[in-house]
Amino acid sequence: MTSINMTDADRIRQQAVADIIKGVARKTLLINLGAAAAALVFALVGQTVRPWWFVPVSILFGGALGLLNFRWLAAAVQRVYLKKGATPGLSSFAAVIISVIKLSIIFVILFVVIKWQLLNVFGMVAGLSLCFLAILWEGLILMNHATKHES
Repeated sequence: MTSINMTDADRIRQQAVADIIKGVARKTLLINLGAAAAALVFALVGQTVRPWWFVPVSILFGGALGLLNFRWLAAAVQRVYLKKGATPGLSSFAAVIISVIKLSIIFVILFVVIKWQLLNVFGMVAGLSLCFLAILWEGLILMNHATKHES
């Protein structure tokens, strides 16, 4: 699809998707920085076995991985389901292939990090979970915005 053939509705839809992705990215960054700062304070005040940066960096890494996963998911949905002329069977098959590849890459990254104990597992899980929280936050804001415009 070129910009010459693109309708105004397509441009509005693409801009809305880009705004959602930016909103999730900002919220993920904000939440993960807050959690990493709290973990840093806790690490500096409390007695820890690992270096002071171990858990905060793990949280940030988990958040970055969660955001990467979200971005890949958004790109897959745009390419597969919003593509004009795509058949449902082909779209479903492409979505499965993309998901398997994406999850395999994330699995390999997590496996290496956990196997070599490069980062704290609980910190990574926290970062991944906080990314999900950012997605929910953005969704609630959009839902609230939509309900205000309906009334």
